[in-house]
Amino acid sequence: AQAILALCRVWQLQQESIGRPPPPQQIAAMVRFSGACVAVVSAFAVFADAAEWPACQEQNTVIRNAGQALFTNLQGYGATIGCFLDDCMSSDKFVASEIESCAKVCFSLPECTHWVWGTEEGEQKCWFRTGDSGREAGEGWVSGQKGCHPPGTKVMVMGNEECWAEGFGYPNCCDAKFGPNGNAQCWDGVYNYDRCCFPKEEL
Repeated sequence: AQAILALCRVWQLQQESIGRPPPPQQIAAMVRFSGACVAVVSAFAVFADAAEWPACQEQNTVIRNAGQALFTNLQGYGATIGCFLDDCMSSDKFVASEIESCAKVCFSLPECTHWVWGTEEGEQKCWFRTGDSGREAGEGWVSGQKGCHPPGTKVMVMGNEECWAEGFGYPNCCDAKFGPNGNAQCWDGVYNYDRCCFPKEEL
């Protein structure tokens, strides 16, 4: 990107030094190149502004509910305790052992735009938001945008991915509508709710 930016700058200086309209046959090529330069510069500016992990973390910043709490199924990503009303199937928070869990889960939730890491009732938790209208200063709190995550972060698979094959997946085996034991048609002597509807690794 830096090399392309340099070429764009050289081209710009050349046009400024000419001081007269270019020949007609060069106009189309110039327009195309100019458009490419604008696109590259814009993209480069976005990447330049996006600090990498952990510098992207906003220290001493909390994002309150403000009508933008993201209540969703966190159990499928490994949340088991510390959820809203003890229901991890519909919660905007959970107890987590490390801040990376907040970033990874937010990155995996399509509706999530921001995550929050802080303490509630003596336990470290993650919260998830669909906006940052509730942003305010908060000693000891840490917040981040969806794009603020450890390098190499990938969208998490809900449940235990070792269980899933064609026709079998979290939505049609573990969804809350099937009750506390999931869809009975998915299970046999090897695969069951407890093995398949929770990830192998804890958050």
